[in-house]
Amino acid sequence: MTKFNVSSKMHLFIIISSLVVAIGLAIGLICQFTAGGFFNSGADYSSYRSVTVQYSMPTTDDEVSEICENAFESHGVSYYLATEAENAGGDEIEYRFSLSADESALIAAAQEIDSAVGIGSGLLGSASYSEHTAAFGGMNDMMYAGIALAAAVVFQFIYFVIRYKLTMAAAAFVADLHNLLIYFALLAITRVQVSVSVVAISVFVVLLTMIGCGILFSKMRSDFRNDSFKAMPSFEQVDESLREGFKPVTIINVVLASAFVLLLVFSLFAGSGVYGLFMPCISGILAVIACQYGTLMFTPSVYSRLKQHADNYAAKRVSKYSGAKKAAKSAE
Repeated sequence: MTKFNVSSKMHLFIIISSLVVAIGLAIGLICQFTAGGFFNSGADYSSYRSVTVQYSMPTTDDEVSEICENAFESHGVSYYLATEAENAGGDEIEYRFSLSADESALIAAAQEIDSAVGIGSGLLGSASYSEHTAAFGGMNDMMYAGIALAAAVVFQFIYFVIRYKLTMAAAAFVADLHNLLIYFALLAITRVQVSVSVVAISVFVVLLTMIGCGILFSKMRSDFRNDSFKAMPSFEQVDESLREGFKPVTIINVVLASAFVLLLVFSLFAGSGVYGLFMPCISGILAVIACQYGTLMFTPSVYSRLKQHADNYAAKRVSKYSGAKKAAKSAE
């Protein structure tokens, strides 16, 4: 890190980021036409067919499962997910099938199960077929996600303008947009299932970017108390502060990534919650990767340009003011 001058590598990072976003866009567009969606929609946003079985005592889970398995097998259909739940009327099992499953076969299987568990059979139950149609990016999801992201970005920008400088706030704003683009591109590339929890992590990306940028800019503000630091060119100032802030930012990101990994491992050993935790944990790791690269590589290279332009503008104003002051003295 001591020999790597990040500030002078802006064009390299722009190329890297553009390639990642372009690959994500290409894969997403291909999947849009071949796999039914730009992102790999999770259970919260996927369309499916289902057979729902409701029952109560004295019917047992094993009895219902055996009846359902036999009915599905006899009609040549197989489910990819079965979820159990309890409600006021008793117990419930929902079997989910892909949209490619034969609808007529599912209806026939549901009718067979209904006859087997219904009142006429001596059991207290019923079965029904339904089709659930959903699409990622529904109006409510997009609205709430957009409001949360916009609020987080605006809050960060205002905070950085007040606490630091306008150039730092602008750099942090660019970092937000960049890290979100990289995060969504990685979701498209890796085909991680996108669900409500994964969308919520996009807000986490903004907050993690804010923490990283805050550490870097705080280092720079404290370094300005040193006269030798003030005498450095803008690029060297950014690189010097980045060397000091690289370790704490990396430690935070590594700890967060390790937490996601440990959460997934513990859930595997516990034997429960794996289906619901796997994709959010993977997306959390992708978010940390995007923030590590964007905050420590891309953002400093962009900020160094903004700072250089601001310093040059300030120097011109001082020179112009000094020249006018000298001219006024000469006229006297």
